[in-house]
Amino acid sequence: MVKSSTNKDHGGMPIASPKYADLPELIALGAAIKQVRSERKMSQEELAHQAGIDRSYASSIERGRQNPGIVLILQLAAALGISASELMERAGL
Repeated sequence: MVKSSTNKDHGGMPIASPKYADLPELIALGAAIKQVRSERKMSQEELAHQAGIDRSYASSIERGRQNPGIVLILQLAAALGISASELMERAGL
């Protein structure tokens, strides 16, 4: 299970990856995750549970505010029922 850093001053929400937050590549990856999740009629909470992360962290990833590592990308892709390469292709990466 991948855990995110949280900040108690932000209501326990994950702290954005400051160096990389909002990069076009992260926004594209997040949009692809959200698109596949929506196609599968899967809630963000269900995706997060299946990927072993907190729902707020999944939300931050979908918004391009986090820079997920390869292990987490693999977990998310598996939870979505696709390969990591297909996820990257959908993101145009």
